[in-house]
Amino acid sequence: MKILKNKQLDNIDIVKQTIDDTSDLPYIPPAPLPAKSFAMLVVAPAGGGKTSFWNSLLLSHPTKKKPDINRIYYRFFDKILLFSPSMSSLPIDKLKLNESRSFLKYNDEDLINFIEEEKDGPNLNNLVVLDDSIRDVKNNKMVQKLVLNRRHISHNPNEPNKAGLSVLITSQKFNGVDTYLRNNMSDIIIFKTSVKNELDAIKNDLLSDLEKHEQDVLLKKAFEKKYGFLYVKNYMPKKDRYYINFSKVVFDDEEDEDDILIMAHKQEEIEDDLKGIKNK
Repeated sequence: MKILKNKQLDNIDIVKQTIDDTSDLPYIPPAPLPAKSFAMLVVAPAGGGKTSFWNSLLLSHPTKKKPDINRIYYRFFDKILLFSPSMSSLPIDKLKLNESRSFLKYNDEDLINFIEEEKDGPNLNNLVVLDDSIRDVKNNKMVQKLVLNRRHISHNPNEPNKAGLSVLITSQKFNGVDTYLRNNMSDIIIFKTSVKNELDAIKNDLLSDLEKHEQDVLLKKAFEKKYGFLYVKNYMPKKDRYYINFSKVVFDDEEDEDDILIMAHKQEEIEDDLKGIKNK
């Protein structure tokens, strides 16, 4: 392959949008977790750890007894809109969920009312959680619009600061999520599965930039532990795309072709902090 450089169009400046400004956030969560207006998909079979995972993201924080625990999204969001048929089993008090923004079943009207209210108010940093609601939202135009336009959909141009709206969706099956949503997720968490059509879809949709042997080794290592998971930064290139739990995966082409080196991030201890997953 040969590439002929275009000297006339070699220096186009990238204009950053102010809507992505993070200066008004209470803090920046530890990498590789996203900071603002993300769309996260968490996939695990029943009892596989997905609910404990997102609960831990929202509740993990240092205490006097455990000062080294990471603060992830603890009191990070101003408002949380929750749709979950499992409301009775969630730690509502700890999550400090507002009853007026908590629903057992998804419907468009509740989501639209929330977005319209935020568009007319101050610019806050909010989160929409669609927990085990995939059947209700599959191919749903309003949810697709929410995911695609989340960076702008609740912003009030007449108010200071920049609104943030993140979306967290859980599903028991990767295949159960419509293609449009899967393709527009910024962060995807996949817990252990041995179902062939699920694995095939994961390889085809998420791991298409890897060789087959790399796919197999990556998934094997990700699922070695009971609640181990593969974390894919869906918008990133291969070198910054893959994590096992929160540890970055480094593919070294100079090593043996089946060798995938795992380079731990400084925040590797997050894995041990997510006690809810391990103790479920």
